[in-house]
Amino acid sequence: MARPREFDENEALDRALTAFWARGYDATSIGDLVEATGVGRASLYAAFGDKEGLFRRVMGRYLELDMKQMADATHGLTGEQAIRAFFAQRIAKFCPHDGSRGCFMQVSGTSGSGADIVDSVAGDAARGMRTWLLGHLKQAQAAGELARDADPPALADLLIVLHNGLSASARAGLSAKPLRTAAEEALGRIFA
Repeated sequence: MARPREFDENEALDRALTAFWARGYDATSIGDLVEATGVGRASLYAAFGDKEGLFRRVMGRYLELDMKQMADATHGLTGEQAIRAFFAQRIAKFCPHDGSRGCFMQVSGTSGSGADIVDSVAGDAARGMRTWLLGHLKQAQAAGELARDADPPALADLLIVLHNGLSASARAGLSAKPLRTAAEEALGRIFA
């Protein structure tokens, strides 16, 4: 008979997320994960398989929680308000009080073997983000918050580039204040 788990899986995933976010997939060792989670090596393997299995579970949990946070933060807002709230939430996530970290997806798999793993999971997430932005841009346009002659698909692509640039800048050490200023400048031009 299998023994019950002696640790909270979600807590272990959250702690593993912190380790992966700080170092990226490739630079995070199993030893780092054992230390971060407080879960023994054998228990980690039994619960999640290998490092890749743990990482995939971490990404799934991250995306699930992220989508819920965005839905909660933008519920009932106009298209423009939702997009502005999206960027405010992203900047807060990229630059928490304990230091800049950028976007989890970008940090985790920008190179090395982790890139393939992230690409296989993050592609759907990126398409989902673009679809979400496009829907809110169309909503904003229909409500008169966005110029009638604006091109929502092109603007959705521009906002993805803005998102990725803010993330890279946060990871490079830029603080939240100049990132907010840059985002407001860009959004002010889009919704002028």
